[in-house]
Amino acid sequence: MSAPTVTRMAQLHELLQRHETSPAAGSVPVHPGLVPLFPRGLRAGAVYSLHGSMSAALALLAGPSMAGSWCGVVGVPDLGIEAAADWGVWLDRLALIPHVPAEDWTSVVAALVEVSALVVATPPERITPGEVSRLLARLRTSGSTLVVLGDWPRAAATLTGRVVRWDGLYDGHGHLCGGALHLEVTERHHTRHVELEMPVRP
Repeated sequence: MSAPTVTRMAQLHELLQRHETSPAAGSVPVHPGLVPLFPRGLRAGAVYSLHGSMSAALALLAGPSMAGSWCGVVGVPDLGIEAAADWGVWLDRLALIPHVPAEDWTSVVAALVEVSALVVATPPERITPGEVSRLLARLRTSGSTLVVLGDWPRAAATLTGRVVRWDGLYDGHGHLCGGALHLEVTERHHTRHVELEMPVRP
């Protein structure tokens, strides 16, 4: 791991360890609108593969964040902070690491899941089977959940999110006042879906 990354991770661990923030055992809570998809919450120790709208990732972060847990986001430099807050994400319990060298990615995510209930991360172009196994082992030990933005081997389920409606925008003008997000989950060849209203700051 590069020296700057080691320094950032050490500072992050020092900050998070000042709080009692161990993820809940067994499952990670979800946003109320996602309960029909995940009645028992997200599976602790698992990896989910997410495609499509970033709003779906924010909705997933909102559940554990509203429950008081720390969450993390890795490799998403253009994350919409205001949009995250609108979904209910506590920004003072959100660890952001916008840029990570590919060779450090697994180590950074493995360190972050030790102190976060949910981590959303953009994966590197290549990851070895050994790195996948080590990360899964760390997730099982920590009880955290990882949401990968893109494909992932041995994912517990595949999620696809897309915005299906914007309210207040007509012919390229107007004030955005709402919208709807459609989220679909495919797990063990079974598909579930839900549509929920997107929070938009007035």
